[in-house]
Amino acid sequence: MLNRTILTAIGGMAIALAMVGEVGAWTKNIGENQDVNTVCKFEPGAQCTGAVRIGANMAGVDMQDASMTTMRLDRADLTRVNFSGAILQLSSLEGANLTLANLERAHLHAVNLRGANLTLANLSRANLLDADLRGANLLGANLTGAILIQANLENATWTDGRICAEGSVGKCR
Repeated sequence: MLNRTILTAIGGMAIALAMVGEVGAWTKNIGENQDVNTVCKFEPGAQCTGAVRIGANMAGVDMQDASMTTMRLDRADLTRVNFSGAILQLSSLEGANLTLANLERAHLHAVNLRGANLTLANLSRANLLDADLRGANLLGANLTGAILIQANLENATWTDGRICAEGSVGKCR
């Protein structure tokens, strides 16, 4: 149960987002085929807030600059997908395959990436503040300029093949 206030600085302004209860995308109460956003299209600039696409095959899709907050893409095939500049904060991509994905400048604040495969992914200048990367595979990923403040990296495979130790938060130890 998530019960906290998240402060996010945007352009010098502080915005408080109060959340009580579970974040919709992270809840286990959504069925495999339930979709709460039927207007979501797999295209640049798409509006997919709250959509559920568990196990979706989106390999190679261009979702540049899409708004995908609180979306659920657990176990989805996202290989070579272009999420450049996309807003995915508070979404769940648990166990998703993001091999060779382009996540440059993506907003991944508080995203669930547990067990995700990010091998050779481009995460340069991505915002991974408070992201859950436990057990994720980051082998060969580009993290140049990425924000990893409070990102949970326990048991993640780091870019150089090391396994991050228990208590690795913000950097691989």
